[in-house]
Amino acid sequence: MADRINFSKKINDSVQAGDNLYYSDISTGAPSTPTLVGEITQIGEKHVIVDALVTSLVAGDTFFMFRKPVEENVSSLKGYYAESTFTNNSTIKQELFAVGSEITVSSK
Repeated sequence: MADRINFSKKINDSVQAGDNLYYSDISTGAPSTPTLVGEITQIGEKHVIVDALVTSLVAGDTFFMFRKPVEENVSSLKGYYAESTFTNNSTIKQELFAVGSEITVSSK
C-alpha cells in the first residue's frame, strides 16, 4: 500500500526512487531516533510517494530525511584521466601526509 507525503518546500535534488525515507519527531526540541517510513517509489516537486501507509506523522513537528541504498551508490571517479592541484597558502612549512588513488581499467 502506498501513501503520498506532501512538503511545503521543493524536494532535495538528490532524492531518487529507491531511497529510504525516515522521520524524526522534533516536538520536544531534541530529535528522536529516526524511524523508517518506507521506500520512496515516486518523487514530485513537493511530494514523495512511499511504499507504506503513513498514519501518525505530524507535519509541523516532524523532520524528514532520506538514505540512499549503499549497494547501488558505491562509485568512484570515472573517466580517462584526472588532474589535481594542491596549493598551500601558509607562510610556515606544511607537510602533505598522503595522497591516494584507485585506478581500474574500465574500457579498452
